[in-house]
Formats: sequence, structure tokens, C-alpha cells
Amino acid sequence: MSVPTEDLQSIVSKYINTTNRSVFLTGKAGTGKTTLLHRIKAHTHKNVVVAAPTGIAAINAGGVTLHSLFQLPFGAFIPDNSGIDTTRMETLAHFNTPRSLIKNLQMHKVKRNLIKQMELLVIDEVSMLRADLLDAIDLICRYVRRSQNKPFGGLQVLFIGDMLQLPPVTKQEEWNYLSRYYKTPYFFDAQVLQQQQPVHIELQKVYRQSDQTFVELLNHLRDNQVTQVDIELLNRFYQPGFNQHNNDGYIQLTTHNALADAKNKECLDELSGQTYSFQSEIKGDFKEHQYPLQPTMQFKKGAQVMFIKNDFSGQQRYFNGKIGTISHISRDEIEVSFTDESDAVTVEPYTWENKKYSLNKDTNEVEEKVVGEFKQYPLKLAWAITVHKSQGLTFEKAIIDVCKAFAAGQIYVALSRLTSLDGLVLLSPIPQQGISADESLRHFVDRKMNTDELAPILKEESQNYINQFVLQAFDFNDLIVALHQHVQSYSKDEKRSKKQQYKDWAASLIETTEPLQQVANSFRAQVSRIINSSNDDYLSLLNERVDKAIGYFQPAIKTSHSKIIEHIEELKGIKGVKKYTNELQELAALYFGLVQKMLKAKTLLASAQSGEDVNKEDIGQPDLKQQSDKKPSATSKQKAVKTPKVATHLVTCALYKQGHDVASIAKERGLVKTTIESHLAKCIQENILSLNDFVDFETREVIAKGIKACDGSALSEIKEHLKHKYSYPQIKYVQAWLQSDGVL
Repeated sequence: MSVPTEDLQSIVSKYINTTNRSVFLTGKAGTGKTTLLHRIKAHTHKNVVVAAPTGIAAINAGGVTLHSLFQLPFGAFIPDNSGIDTTRMETLAHFNTPRSLIKNLQMHKVKRNLIKQMELLVIDEVSMLRADLLDAIDLICRYVRRSQNKPFGGLQVLFIGDMLQLPPVTKQEEWNYLSRYYKTPYFFDAQVLQQQQPVHIELQKVYRQSDQTFVELLNHLRDNQVTQVDIELLNRFYQPGFNQHNNDGYIQLTTHNALADAKNKECLDELSGQTYSFQSEIKGDFKEHQYPLQPTMQFKKGAQVMFIKNDFSGQQRYFNGKIGTISHISRDEIEVSFTDESDAVTVEPYTWENKKYSLNKDTNEVEEKVVGEFKQYPLKLAWAITVHKSQGLTFEKAIIDVCKAFAAGQIYVALSRLTSLDGLVLLSPIPQQGISADESLRHFVDRKMNTDELAPILKEESQNYINQFVLQAFDFNDLIVALHQHVQSYSKDEKRSKKQQYKDWAASLIETTEPLQQVANSFRAQVSRIINSSNDDYLSLLNERVDKAIGYFQPAIKTSHSKIIEHIEELKGIKGVKKYTNELQELAALYFGLVQKMLKAKTLLASAQSGEDVNKEDIGQPDLKQQSDKKPSATSKQKAVKTPKVATHLVTCALYKQGHDVASIAKERGLVKTTIESHLAKCIQENILSLNDFVDFETREVIAKGIKACDGSALSEIKEHLKHKYSYPQIKYVQAWLQSDGVL
């Protein structure tokens, strides 16, 4: 059953935003998995962290490595405390057990709080994730989140990747032990997933290839259903002894780094002229295994090169994988020309960012922080590249040698890099018996669900998630426990601790908050009765009760929260109270978090009634006083001086490029969100920002058609014409894009 990509993307979004069910998102090469990841990351209301199995994959996904996030030791994980012969421990030092993993876990409080507050973990390039590593992550999540009976401690996981791409790496001596616990090394055979597999959603529309014959051929390769006709078709492109020339635009896909490096060096040496070396600028925390390129890159005029990033200027002059030739080079400039008659490009250096996640003490939100940078021209020599490093790239011409020890699935990976069969050269023929595939892998890939299967699961999981969220939103237990622990910490003599004099102040917080817990417990019992009733209109009743409960609890919580913030203000300038102030900030965050959850519960109920998706832009924020303990930095003062000299939409653009979303930009600039959206639209119109950052290709085409049909009508009329399927910002951005092309 073929399902429109737009519908599938909408279903994925609803699973993320309105359920707690884990999801496996897959799709053929070029179906837009990465685009959907960026959209989810930008708009989900959940605290999200993006991670990947390797350093380079993490940098490309804009996230962190799984090992660094969960502080995992390197080596295999045996999910059994008695699974290793202790007499051979010296030779098995690279193995970990549940007992040793927890015993050696030295995770500081900040990291623990981050993992506790996470609501969504996105694991990109999941084909490389081993089953035992996933079980180790599950163990740590249950332990840190103090929820032993729930997979991942109640954390939702979004797995993204194409299982027919790069497989997990497992050494034979490790597999000798792991095979006792796992059918295969693939993530889907992890023990944590055996009771309930993630819902399996496959994006189907391929954007990279438009040739239907080629698309069907790739499908057959994926599904291990290669026919004799397919083999004969491929072998038409067999050209033994094909001679690759310097600037013919072909790239050779090899199996090993050494082969690719040797080919590139050989071709570079054949060129006359000066060799120019470009040293990468590396700042802060950026480890060598994360480097997207070599620290020093060498080029010559006439070298065949490949872009490894899309055009970040938004002008779409090149894309990730586009091949060209260096037509001009100097110590501080590189120009690349192309054979497709497109304009030559003066290449600008690109900055890759290494990010870490932290928890905002005021809002309980997970935030990104750039801790390191790697700056270099986004180019590499392109006479040859490994299949491994070609993942995610797009080529018009490629030379492939299938006899060079390609593993099952690698032929598919190599071929799927191409835009069409016209650019294919095979140095050896496809064997007549076809191409073998891993049966367990093929069986898993075949589990993809259609909308008829996904819809009822979505309805049930959404109902369960919202019901549980409402109950948790009015649970005062964590706050009360923290308050009691805080009061008990006033245990020193007043002469030895300035904190001690405020013990009565702390006790008064408990006195005013504990009665709220009693009312909340009664309310939660009422919620449970409504949920378990057979009332068909229980959501309306629940929404009404939640609305009244917020009206009752919010003023009382606001009073206590303000009391803490004012106390923090009073402590400013007093020496020796930093630790105490941090404790108060944590208490304030708990009060803030309660109101935050209550408001989110109300929004989720409204979305459940309407059947609409819910994004972070829809969630109301608590009207609680924030701390003002941050003094203006020299940088912020400098901004205050310079900002008036810059067009207002460019100020918004700069903040957006720094990673801020619409809501945070509006808050920082003191403007409404619609104004910020208009600024971004103007940047799209001026080709400063790319429409691709905001709207995917298929949505763009539908909206553009609607705008043209309405002949420049008001946004509301266009929205109505499109049957309210798209938001005002989406329409505004596409309209700006059309204006930039002179269509409107």
C-alpha cells in the first residue's frame, strides 16, 4: 500500500507529540528522513536530545554520541551478571555486565537531571547501533530515571535510519559471547525491544531518483527480490578497464579508506601546479574522531572535488555530494566550476559545531550549547570515496566495482547514491546468482506498517499518553520530597553556615505547599475515575476539570515560586551562599515545572479533542517571575550598540542561524511570533535563508500551487483554499520564496 509521504510524516509527528510509543523511522535513500528529523527537533514540545552511534554521525545530525550522553564505557555489554567466566576476566576486560556498568557509572548531578528531564531520545543512523549497546542504554535510563519497570525508564525513543545501509561492527571474539543473548547484532534484537517493538514507519517517496525503472531496481535490491531482468539491466553498464579522467565528473566508490586515499593522492600528484594546504581552525571541545575532514586539506588547480555540505548561504549553488573542479585557487580563496553549466562558486569556509545538552534551571527545558567548532572549506578530493563515507551523498556519475569484497547491502548503498543509471559504470559484472541479503534483516525490514495498522495504535497510545500525562501533571510528590530534604539540610550551626538562619523560611514553604498536595491527590483520584468511566465525552469533562484545577493551583504555586525568587534576589552580593542559591534555584524549577506540566496537559487535551497535532509553539508558558541574576556581558552590550544599525529582519536572521527558534527569538527581542515569522519570510525572499529549512519539498509544491490558484489573495484565503492543512508561517515562507523567484 503506497501512502503519501506527507501523510506518513504527519503520522510520525503525531506519534512523537501525542504518544510515548517508540518509533522506528526508515526509508530508502533520499526519502527525507533527515529533513523530518530537523523538523521534529525544531517543533516538538518534548525535551529532545539527538544522538548517534559515532562521532561523525553525531556531528552531521547536530547531536552528541550515545557513549558521551550516557557515559558508556567502550566494549561489549553482556545483559547477564553471571554471563562471564570470572576466571577469564583479564582477557575479557572489554566486556561489561549490568553490575559493573552501574558500579562504575560516575555521572554527575547535572547529567543525571538532564536524563531525568528528557522526554524524547532520537537515535540517528541506527543501522550502526548494536543490540547490546541499546540494552546498556536501557539499563542506565531505568537506573537514573528511577523507573525500573519501564523500557528506557519511560523515555520515548525515535530510531532513524535505513537498515540496508551501514551495519553494526562486531568483533568475532565479542560475538562469541553476545550470540548467546542476541539473534543478530542489529538494534532490533535488543532485549529491551522484545516485549514491544517500536512502530515501524517507512517513508516511501524518493526525492533523489526520478527514473521509475531505477527506483524499482533499488527496491528489488533492498528487498532481496532481484530478477534476471534487473541483473541484465545493471550489466549493460559493465565497462571493463574504464579509464577515469581527471575532470570527467566520475567518482569511484571503494570498500576501504586506503584504496580511496591512494587513488586521490595519485590523481592529485598527476596535476601540475602548486599544492595549497589549508589548516582547519579547531576551537573548544572537538575530538579527533569527530572531525568531518582531515585537519589539513591539500588542493591544486584542476583537482576534482566534492562538496560535503549543502549550500549554507541559501542560494542552492551546490549540494552535499556535488562534484566540480577547482578552477582558481590561492592561499585564501577557492573557486569551483561545474560541467552542468551552472555558475562557478567561490567557496566559503563552513563551521561544524560540536554540541552538548544541558538543562535550563529556570524552565526545565533541555537546551543545546555549542562547545566546539571545526572550520574548513566543505570540500574533499573526489576521484574516489569509500561506500561508508558516501552515505547521505548524491552523485550524478559513479564507478563501482562489486567484486571488491562488498558486504550484503553495500551494492544497494553504492547504487542508491546515484541520481540515475545514466551515470553508472561497473568495473565488474553483477553475478548471475544475484546479491545475497541478511534474512533476519530482510524479515525486519518487511515489518513496516501501513496507515490502517498505524491509525488504531496511534489512537490507543495517544489516549494512554494524555491520560497518564494529566495524572503526572498534578503530582506534587517530587516537590514535597525535595522540600523536606531541603529543610533537613539545615543541619549546621548558624556560625558555620549562613544558610542556617533561613531554616524557618524554608519550613514555611512546606506549610503552604503540603495542603496543595492533599487537594491534588483528591483531584488525581477524580481524574482516574473520569478516565476509567465509560463516558464517550470524557475528554470534554476532563478538560473542564483540568481548567478549574489550573485556576486553583497556579496562583498558590506562583506565590511560593515568587517567594523563592525574591529570596534569591536578597542573597545577591552575600559571600558563601552560592551552593545555597543553587539549591533554591532547583526548588524554583520544581514549582515552575509543575505549572508547566499543567498547561501542557491542557493543550494535549485540546489537541486530543480536535485530532490536531501539537507543537511547542502551542504550549502556554507559566506566568512566573524569572531570575535576573545574569549581568549583561560585554558581548551583549556590544550587541545593544550595534543592533540599531542593522535591518531588524537581519537581526532575527542572525539569531536564527545561531540555533534559536521563533519563540525564543520573539522573547529575546520583545516581539510577537508573527513579526519574527515575517522577518524570516523576508530573509527567504532575499535568499539569505533557504526555504528547505522550513518547508519540505512536497509541502512546498502543494502550497505553491495553492498560492498561485488564489492569485495573491490574503493568507487566510490561501489557508482556507488549502483546507487548513498548512500553517500561516508555512504559507508565508512559500509565498516569500515565490516572490524571490519573481513568480509573484
